[in-house]
Amino acid sequence: MKIPPPILRATPGRILKEEFLDGFGLSQAELSERTGIPRSTLNEIIKGKRPIHAETAFALGTFFGMNPQFWANLQSQYDLHRVELEKATEIRARVRPLSK
Repeated sequence: MKIPPPILRATPGRILKEEFLDGFGLSQAELSERTGIPRSTLNEIIKGKRPIHAETAFALGTFFGMNPQFWANLQSQYDLHRVELEKATEIRARVRPLSK
């Protein structure tokens, strides 16, 4: 089994679970009920099997009283780090940069 680099262990779902659900003493069921996000969706996000899409980011931002962009940025940063760690060499080999 391949162990992911440390940066990939902190998925947006893990942050949602550890920092927000656990931090506020909330269950997935309560978050689902109060946001309308299906429990299955929350569970998949927390398990790192599903990304946080814009609508979910908006719902989480609204619920926690924060800018939804936080959640979108968290997902985007995670995705970019993952690509950089896993595919950067391949991408750089095939891309021909625009000449100045």
